[in-house]
Amino acid sequence: MAHKKVAVIIPARNEAKNLTTVLTALQQNTQFIDELLVVDDNSTDQTNEIATKLGVKVLKLNTLSAGWTGKSNALQQGVLNTKSEIILFLDADTNPTPDLIGKLIACLEKNGGLISVQPFHQMEKLYERFAAIFNLIGAIGARLGERNGLAFGPAMMMYRTDLEKVGGLEKVSNQLLEDRALGLLFIKNNLPVNTYLGGKDISFQMYPAGIKSLTQGFTKNMAAGSAGVSKIRWLLLFTWFSGLVAAAWELPFAFLAWGFTYNAPSLYQYCLTIGFGLQLWWFIRKLGNFNIYLIFYPFMILYFLLVFFYSVTKTWRGQVIWKDRILDAKAGLK
Repeated sequence: MAHKKVAVIIPARNEAKNLTTVLTALQQNTQFIDELLVVDDNSTDQTNEIATKLGVKVLKLNTLSAGWTGKSNALQQGVLNTKSEIILFLDADTNPTPDLIGKLIACLEKNGGLISVQPFHQMEKLYERFAAIFNLIGAIGARLGERNGLAFGPAMMMYRTDLEKVGGLEKVSNQLLEDRALGLLFIKNNLPVNTYLGGKDISFQMYPAGIKSLTQGFTKNMAAGSAGVSKIRWLLLFTWFSGLVAAAWELPFAFLAWGFTYNAPSLYQYCLTIGFGLQLWWFIRKLGNFNIYLIFYPFMILYFLLVFFYSVTKTWRGQVIWKDRILDAKAGLK
């Protein structure tokens, strides 16, 4: 029996450094791919040239439609310029294995609705590990594996007919987190959303360009990141995270105070800080190669809090910056 046709749509804005990896991986596995389209979202680097050199069809966008965020618009144009009955949205910084698409199709045929994957976070530099808390909270909030989970944008598969049934990408045109908004739209229309960890099937290196891009990215995500998280889940997450914050700095503060109080840190303080650190490692071990770098988790938490409050101030002002674009922060809160 002939397999269902799949269109792989890759939105790309200034992704020249990443495209070779994902396109090479996809070209090594053409069994399920009938259409492969890179949507060049007003790039100012060599995105177009690299994709073209690799023999991939490129749709070049030179303007941004009013009322749309850049990625939503790129995804929409990709949908309009493909015909396959199954659509796979894949980010340009991902590295899929040859097994990924086949596994996604099997999940889609079994469950229907929207299938999404949080890729394994493959990091190379120390500053990249400061994404630890963001990764963990995102995974907890997403309700992994549940039929009413929240979608992750780097890898999302769905039937074209289901996308049309929920109203298409027009319904999430102005959302900062178009993936979460699209997932909620599927659920609203009684279509399941199943979200999984990428494990060995797909990985990504989120922000290799530097800590500035890391900060911009998570500021954007946090501006609308609570969308779809239930009140009970949010309360439990807040309670656990409050304990993590307190425990992380219990031992460091004890060492700082030692010189003034002449009281050495207690066994309780050692156990509290180290114990929560081990718990954090246990929770996050399948999300990325954080490894020994988690000894810096008190500073990772401090960075998280700084970005959180920075995101709040940006949201109050109504704007965040992402890939040199000014976005409406309040759009993600509707």
